[in-house]
Amino acid sequence: MSRARKRRWPILRWLAALLLTVGLGAAESDPRFSERPEDLDQVIAIMDRRLELMPEVAAWKWHQRQPVLDAAREHAVLVQATEAAGALHLDADTARDCLAAQIRLAREVQEDRFARWQGEPTSVPPARDLATVLRPALDELGRDFLVALYLAAEGPAGAEAGPIRSRLERLRRHPGIEAGTLDALAVALSRVHLVAAPSWETVRRVGVVRIGMTGDYAPFSSEREGRLAGSDVELGLAFARHWGLRAKFVRTSWPGLMDDLQRRRFDFAASGISRTPERAARADFSVAYHTDGKTPIARREDAARFASLAQIDQPGVRVIVNPGGTNERFVRNHVRQATILVHPDNRTIFAEIVARRADVMITDGTEVQLQQRRHPELVGTMPHPFTRAEKAVLLPRQSSLTPVVDAWLRPQIESGWVSAQLQGALAGER
Repeated sequence: MSRARKRRWPILRWLAALLLTVGLGAAESDPRFSERPEDLDQVIAIMDRRLELMPEVAAWKWHQRQPVLDAAREHAVLVQATEAAGALHLDADTARDCLAAQIRLAREVQEDRFARWQGEPTSVPPARDLATVLRPALDELGRDFLVALYLAAEGPAGAEAGPIRSRLERLRRHPGIEAGTLDALAVALSRVHLVAAPSWETVRRVGVVRIGMTGDYAPFSSEREGRLAGSDVELGLAFARHWGLRAKFVRTSWPGLMDDLQRRRFDFAASGISRTPERAARADFSVAYHTDGKTPIARREDAARFASLAQIDQPGVRVIVNPGGTNERFVRNHVRQATILVHPDNRTIFAEIVARRADVMITDGTEVQLQQRRHPELVGTMPHPFTRAEKAVLLPRQSSLTPVVDAWLRPQIESGWVSAQLQGALAGER
């Protein structure tokens, strides 16, 4: 075996460990939105732990009379780590930039120690063995770093580097770190993104399923005091538990839902999402787990005024809608004479009708049931809906998760579990 292959083999074992390990990110699911600053803090925390080992790595090299820089090994590690990042569907260029900056940080801390010890060689502390103790610990942190990078990845448009640079400042507690290296790392982290929707195999290896939620559409998903609740939240948690995964809830919105899906910000989304031809042309849907339809809701004293679409679509009537979803699409397709009011917050939109700043809203029947409970002043004005629409889980086009979700979801529907979750959420959302 050649010397080059001997040097490369431990790194290949590291790559294989990442690719074969299942559940690296698995942990107890928390029904809260996972915000990107928190995800970046996890990336930075892993880098911080790695840098904590660098003084001991430097001490081992000093005692062994080895230089800080091993260019050949650094190159090999960078190449193999970039390959591992690609296996997680991370963009190779931006992942490589992050990894290269992390390697430079480690080198800067070691070089700082060497510079100190040049004047005080007797102050060099003892060190554990690099090959059997320190390097395995660094390899484990390297795997954790890539998983954290995967979970923090934004869309190709990236994010602002400035706020990330501020968060990286905590790494300056390690003497020797250069500001320019942190600047480069901030830019690289701002651009990290996935180049393809993760496969089911990747989701299982990482141990985390990323679930898009709007958090504003009770009884399917709602957010109160930082916690998520609703029938689709329970659906996501149950799916994750079944597969031994952690559910990571990603905030999305009705106007941005499809763009967030295309940006690969989540593995699937569930928030009472209606299957529409427009969405189905760009995405997969699971089997339907609920059927609903558009129906009007108004103040109780006005119920007789709005008992048909023709009565609603009259001059002087104010029809309120939330932007970006099927409610707005229905209204804009069918309302020609009434005034259309766009209200940005779906959580407070019904209070606008109660306060007489709007007259009627057309939404799904399930939401009408809920809002009648929350607001006794309001009532559904028609016994039957205008439309029929199926609620289903939204997934990337041709996703390998689609048959997995379907296979799990069908027995939950047939057993009545999904319906029970919805009825329980309706009863609890007052």
